[in-house]
Amino acid sequence: MKQESALVDPDAARALSVLFTRLDQDDQVRLAQIVQTMRVERMAQGDLLFRPGVSCERFAMLMDGTVAVSLIHQSRSKLLYRVSPGQLCVHTLTNLLNSRDYAAEAVAQTEVRVAWMDAGRFQALYAAEPALQRLVAGSLAERCLSFVGEIYSLCFRSIPERLAETMLLHMGRDGWVYKTHLQLAGEIGSTREVVSRQLKQWALVGWVQSERNRVFIKEIDALHRLAG
Repeated sequence: MKQESALVDPDAARALSVLFTRLDQDDQVRLAQIVQTMRVERMAQGDLLFRPGVSCERFAMLMDGTVAVSLIHQSRSKLLYRVSPGQLCVHTLTNLLNSRDYAAEAVAQTEVRVAWMDAGRFQALYAAEPALQRLVAGSLAERCLSFVGEIYSLCFRSIPERLAETMLLHMGRDGWVYKTHLQLAGEIGSTREVVSRQLKQWALVGWVQSERNRVFIKEIDALHRLAG
């Protein structure tokens, strides 16, 4: 992990602020002004941004790349959500606002660039800045709606349906899904053994071809029908 002392460039701050499309123009201008006072940090793909049990000491906004936030239990994981530029990490927000430690893990899925400020400064700004308050409230509301959809999927959709949808989501133009069985299990809230068994059944009927660390989708239409 490499920490930079430089402040966020004004042009980069403005470019980031307009990605928060739920804010009006005045709030975007004020947000850009706030972002210009934040520091920049770069992290490589695979770097850990936070983990369970660690205190939340920073407010951060992703400028480039993608971060995955997951629950971890022994050898299993469940993806909660991904964060891209124009989104905030709601786990960080709730911890900052309630003085709680992290209960999840965040990993950089690509090389990322983050704008950050310390927790004390964020809390002071949050108390004084309506634009920041609206940004936080909107981010929490949007992620809450996403969680409702995820809970519905876990409760009322079968594992084959969820697995088909996830594989189609991650399929590249070459037809390959470059994820391990364990990673796919983490995406849908299951286990590696269950995913492996399901992929084996699909391979037997000619829908997929499973290889080490990747799966080729032979029958895209069949998975689309299953995913609904």
